Amino acid sequence: MKVLFVCAVFASVFYLGWCEKCTTNSECASTSCATGSVVICQHPDGAGIQTDGGLCTCEQSSQGSCVFAADCYGANAPSLVCPDERRHCYDGKCICDRWGSAGAGR
Repeated sequence: MKVLFVCAVFASVFYLGWCEKCTTNSECASTSCATGSVVICQHPDGAGIQTDGGLCTCEQSSQGSCVFAADCYGANAPSLVCPDERRHCYDGKCICDRWGSAGAGR
């Protein structure tokens, strides 16, 4: 049980350290996206813009917009390289969600 706990702590620290934190899109220097996507700084819903409070992720740069997460599934957002359950509609554009709010339906 102790080993499992240590592994869980290590995985959490690794994940949080691996995510590139940001305040604005221009701070996302280490994140790269597939062709047809651009890097953005995603802030969690409801928190507003806070210094280093966002995480860098990819947004579909092609024309089109979304209202619901389902608008971003499969072929609707082919430039996103993430499973449908991680796709999210953020500010009217499809993104690979870094905050786990894709289940909210937006």
